[in-house]
Amino acid sequence: MHADPQEIVRIGDRLLAEYPELFTEQYAANDRVVERVVGVESFRSRSRLAGYITREKRTGESAGS
Repeated sequence: MHADPQEIVRIGDRLLAEYPELFTEQYAANDRVVERVVGVESFRSRSRLAGYITREKRTGESAGS
């Protein structure tokens, strides 16, 4: 999976809206959830998604909140 920045945001927002209870403010936990829920094989894409979700949870500006 090769994702551009807009795709990371779109996927991250969708995941936060669908599974808000699974994600936390901890990057490592979010990385494991992204791997389990999305099944992303690419380390870089998974890391970018987990990082985006973590930032959104920490700032409280996620689509699911």
